[in-house]
Order: sequence, then C-alpha cells, then structure tokens
Amino acid sequence: YPNIELRKGGRDMSVNLDNLANYVSLVSHWMLIEGVSTQMEAVREGFNSVFPISSLGMFYPDELDQIFCGTVQSFIPWDFKVLSESCKPDHGYNMESDSITNLFSIMAGYDQDEQRAFLQFVTGCPRLPIGSFKSLTPPLTIVKKTFDTPEVNPDDYLPSVMTCANYLKLPDYSSKKIMKEKLKLAAAEGQYCFHLS
Repeated sequence: YPNIELRKGGRDMSVNLDNLANYVSLVSHWMLIEGVSTQMEAVREGFNSVFPISSLGMFYPDELDQIFCGTVQSFIPWDFKVLSESCKPDHGYNMESDSITNLFSIMAGYDQDEQRAFLQFVTGCPRLPIGSFKSLTPPLTIVKKTFDTPEVNPDDYLPSVMTCANYLKLPDYSSKKIMKEKLKLAAAEGQYCFHLS
C-alpha cells in the first residue's frame, strides 16, 4: 500500500538488509493493530451490546475458549445415529445410499486428530459448535460429485467442499476403503486451499 507511511519519512526510504527487520515489524504492526483498529472496535462494541465485556473477567481463558469454541479436552467419538440424524444427503444421495452409510461409518471411526482434520476440510474450522453436528448451521450436506463424462472413474477423484455452506461433494466410490483413503488425502492436502469447483 504505497499511500500508507509506516514511519515518518518512510515513503522516501528503501528497504534493505539493514532495515528489513524494522520494516517487517512495522508492516506486522500495521496489518494486525493499526490497520484493523476501527474494525476491531466495531467488533468490540457489537460483542459488548450482546454480552458485557466487563463480565468476561469472571471466566478463566480456558473457560472462554470452551464457551466460544467448544470442548476439546476430552475425545468424544462421533455416533453413526447422530450423524444420520444431523447430516443431510442430497443431489444424488439419500440415507440409504451406500456412500452415505460408508461415510458415516468412516466418520464414526475417526480418532480426535482425524475428526479435526475432517472438520477443518469440510467446515473450515477444526471444531464443531456446542451441540455437535446438530448445531452445525447450515447442516453438513453431502452431495454426489458429478462429472462431465460418463467414462470418468469416481475412484480417481478426491472429494471437494464448499466450507461456507458445510457442503461435501463426495464421489460415489466403489468401496469404503477407497473412500476412507480419499477423504484422508483430501483432508490432509486440501486444508487452507481455495479452488473453484
């Protein structure tokens, strides 16, 4: 941003090895503090209108984390029945589809790290809200990933997602084993990526 002067006379200074660390420090300060101070004050005022910030002092930091982000201290396996009641198959899938049954079975077998990776991939957040899948808004929707030509083998493709809508585009894999491998790969390789699909 050439119109932002990070320090007095900074516009006329070149960045070199001697002042690089100072420049990085000033840019970081601008991006994280000064540059967003107006927005952060608006967030603070909005939050304060719902819950007085002065009342937060009664909580320990880990309690606030638990209130706002959900519990992470204890591992709770996902239940097949809860998944089937909370998630929504659509556009080519229904509750009786083999792919949906396989998906819920795979998810019910996840350990804590696998749960976090899956959630990060599908929702953009490594944790569920308080209330688990039943409180996910919008609900996790699983649709059949379609292809332009019928010769395509779904086993050759990874699932994709629309994190803003909690929307999983799942190919109709030929086996549960292949689905588990593809979900694991997608969750590991697809985190923090943005591609149009």
